[in-house]
Amino acid sequence: MKELKNFSTVRKCTKGVKVKHENLLPEHQLTRLAEKELMRLQGMVSMELYGILSYHVRGFDEEMQLVMAENLVDFAKSHVAYTTGVSSADLVLDICYKMMAMEMGLLKKSVLSRMKNNGSLR
Repeated sequence: MKELKNFSTVRKCTKGVKVKHENLLPEHQLTRLAEKELMRLQGMVSMELYGILSYHVRGFDEEMQLVMAENLVDFAKSHVAYTTGVSSADLVLDICYKMMAMEMGLLKKSVLSRMKNNGSLR
């Protein structure tokens, strides 16, 4: 395993913690059904965001990928954010919803201002 410096927030926020990188991405591809569902986002979000959203769904099993893809499409169409009850999936969905909301101009001004002040937006 290859060691990366400044790879994650845990490394930035702690002392004496090493982060080891494993590249499991090739083993966790987007399923055909999830990819087909996510393709419905084309034209609703930028191609860059589409790629990011597709990337974030990887790593979950086939059924969860499809549920997450459907939820992302529903959010783009109706601005309703669904949760799954699975904390890891909901955390990823929440991040994706926020990226979509930012691109769609749905973020509250106070949130956008905090993000700019924290350096989250550059």
